[in-house]
Amino acid sequence: MTFTIDSFTLNVVDLTETSSPVGAEWHAWENEQIVLKRYIYGIKRTWRLTCVEKDVAWSNSAARYLQQKMAAGETVQFSVNEGDRYSLPATTCHIAGLELEIEPAGQQNIRKYVVILRER
Repeated sequence: MTFTIDSFTLNVVDLTETSSPVGAEWHAWENEQIVLKRYIYGIKRTWRLTCVEKDVAWSNSAARYLQQKMAAGETVQFSVNEGDRYSLPATTCHIAGLELEIEPAGQQNIRKYVVILRER
């Protein structure tokens, strides 16, 4: 089970994928009534990954790396290999958001983050 963004292998505890159609809609007059016409070109996907890092220095953190890539407006390569359950070949994505959660945990170095990726 492997989730990767660029060179980082992520410890993902939850994955959500949302698909939205990409196309055009317009109103037309048919059979003496207004109808909504659609032409769909394809879909765009968005992924929401909840990840955990333990005992990773902030300078080596995937969350920090993703913040820097997002700030620079750069894309990343995202792939998933979950065998028969779910598979995604390397896909170019924009980082649409990042939520970082650091709970007071004494001397433990644990951080949780949610990254939202949008297909380019």
